[in-house]
Amino acid sequence: MKLYLLLIGVIIVAGCVEQDSSIREVVIPGHAEIYTFSNDLRDVLEVPINDPAGIREQFFSNKVNFVFDGSSRQDNAYFTVTMTNIMAKVPAYMAYEGRIIEFTPYYFIGDLWYDRKGEEIERPEFQGPVLWLKGPSTGAEDTSVNIENATITVQGTDYGSLVLAGDRLVLAVMKIDAIPKA
Repeated sequence: MKLYLLLIGVIIVAGCVEQDSSIREVVIPGHAEIYTFSNDLRDVLEVPINDPAGIREQFFSNKVNFVFDGSSRQDNAYFTVTMTNIMAKVPAYMAYEGRIIEFTPYYFIGDLWYDRKGEEIERPEFQGPVLWLKGPSTGAEDTSVNIENATITVQGTDYGSLVLAGDRLVLAVMKIDAIPKA
């Protein structure tokens, strides 16, 4: 019996020691949503970003073009996860801010461009901001989120860093640049 109680005590203590102390959720006053992130927000905030306010401003245009190089199956899988994470948070956040936002996806392979249905199209003349994803096989030079003119580049040199960069974009849209002290 003593061994049984000792074993339960060890399991409880081990569970307490192994608890994850990461911060992965954001609660914003006035929003009914709890925004859950893939990564610890302290790590996300370390991702370099050149103009958070300028990036946030682009999402108030109501339409964002989403572009990626579709030549790498591996990167395409990474882009799917990254955009799913972004789409799980940004449209809901913007709705609470009084804006409905539409994402229009495009991808290219070489010189050929495709729309959301996978149909070949002429290279689009983008109206409004462009969210351009770059992965390890499709041009990522580092892990960062940058804006130049109206093109926001979210890039990562591996799966984990691309997801981190996507989370950093979302924090910029939410105007979060630090973790509040408890």
